[in-house]
Amino acid sequence: MTGLFELKSNDAAHVAVASVVLAGVESAVFSTVYPLLPPIVIVPFVTCFFFGVTLAFSGKQFAIGIVALIITALVKGAAMPGQFMIPVYGLLFQGARADKRHSCRIAGFAGSSLHVVQGTVLAPLIFSVAPATALVAWVKPYTGTLALAVVVCALTLGVCGMLAADAGCRTGLRVRKDVAR
Repeated sequence: MTGLFELKSNDAAHVAVASVVLAGVESAVFSTVYPLLPPIVIVPFVTCFFFGVTLAFSGKQFAIGIVALIITALVKGAAMPGQFMIPVYGLLFQGARADKRHSCRIAGFAGSSLHVVQGTVLAPLIFSVAPATALVAWVKPYTGTLALAVVVCALTLGVCGMLAADAGCRTGLRVRKDVAR
């Protein structure tokens, strides 16, 4: 059994390429979406899709998440609360398997739901800006309470994250199959 950070040369190449691509995508999304929209309306789905794709090529999602976090912090120069969720997604997808797509769906649901909770409960305590609170503020008038708004947002984004992770996993498996020919 290999550890989380024990990498063979093939794994190291996959981690390096995937980390740079993920960091570029995340940085682009953060830069183009915020402050017009809270990044949480797009970032969880992009991240779940990406980690779903990488499952077909690498089992080192946590390492990809750590390296991508470092790169995004260097590229952006400032940290957004959502950036700290990248390794969490990686850790969740680390336990998923491409051949067992239900595990990928569960990781996508859990990652996106945790992203909402982190962005609305923990981030405001640490950061001066927490864009996820805007999402909950949009939902709160319809639910009546903050707690119910967080639950509705977490479930909604969780289901969307699950669908994105499944689509990513199917895409990754298809690409891997085409590359193997």
